[in-house]
Amino acid sequence: MPNLTLGDLPMTVSRSSISLFAGLALAGCATPPQPQNPTSTAALAVLASEAGVHEKARACQQLGDFGGPEAVPALARLLSHEVLADYARSGLEGIADPSAGQALRQALGTLQGRNLAGVVNSLGVRRERAALPELQALALDPKRGVAAEAMASLGMIGSVEAARTLQQILKNGPADQRVPAAHAALVAAEHLVRAKNAAAARDLLNDVVHALPAGHLPAVAQRQLDALKVAKN
Repeated sequence: MPNLTLGDLPMTVSRSSISLFAGLALAGCATPPQPQNPTSTAALAVLASEAGVHEKARACQQLGDFGGPEAVPALARLLSHEVLADYARSGLEGIADPSAGQALRQALGTLQGRNLAGVVNSLGVRRERAALPELQALALDPKRGVAAEAMASLGMIGSVEAARTLQQILKNGPADQRVPAAHAALVAAEHLVRAKNAAAARDLLNDVVHALPAGHLPAVAQRQLDALKVAKN
């Protein structure tokens, strides 16, 4: 039987074969999964054990510093815990992976009272823009009992959409809701200025000035407005 050379082979390789070869080549070059941080692994083992509250609280803190997405489910399970919820939230605040924010959002529908307020605050600390619809609804619904916390988180997020909800409350909300809305609006205005949206910041600050009787908060808003005018000039 004669020896075949490469030139003797038929050039009829199918697209599926090319895709297969390409896939195998990419698989060979793929980055292997990164190992977990040893501190995270140890902390997760503590949470899964019969360790005491103090040890588990420390583990939650360590997961906030060293954990990744692998730590999110264990922390999320503690969001309703009477003692460890605060530490679990702190851990989730420190994990940059989007799954941490998603876990906090999912908890909004299952918690009440202090733990619900804590989760709302954590979403603000993370500046979780994906949670805007839920936070806006909570800010506009005093019956859930966390309207002030939701407004504060909207202020920390500080987007144009968040500012609009605060403006709605400042203009049309009940009198007892306008003070927390004003506090949040002052924070939001600073974020808007940093985002190079001075016009939106001015609109928001003007609403603070006109929503409340003369006092500390309108005075602060007016000073911020004056500073923006100076900067513009």
